[in-house]
Amino acid sequence: MSRVKLNMQGFTQFRRDAGTRAAVEQAADQVAARANSMASTTIKAGKPVYSVATPINSAVGSIALVSTHDNTAARVDNAAHNTLLKAVGGA
Repeated sequence: MSRVKLNMQGFTQFRRDAGTRAAVEQAADQVAARANSMASTTIKAGKPVYSVATPINSAVGSIALVSTHDNTAARVDNAAHNTLLKAVGGA
């Protein structure tokens, strides 16, 4: 069995690359679109809208966030139905 040693600095640099950030943002957009399509229409607080934050660099690469950002209906919907978890494919 052989060992592989990663160049962590290069690997991190790759994960922060503009192309990688674009792929991360595209994946987050898809999750938000799935969450919005699953959102309940019976929430009394209004229409749930899930949104994507612009990808940022972290210590190990790029991250993007899909959230209920300032949307009470989305918070209620997510709490009741685990919409974000389902949109990612976790349930």
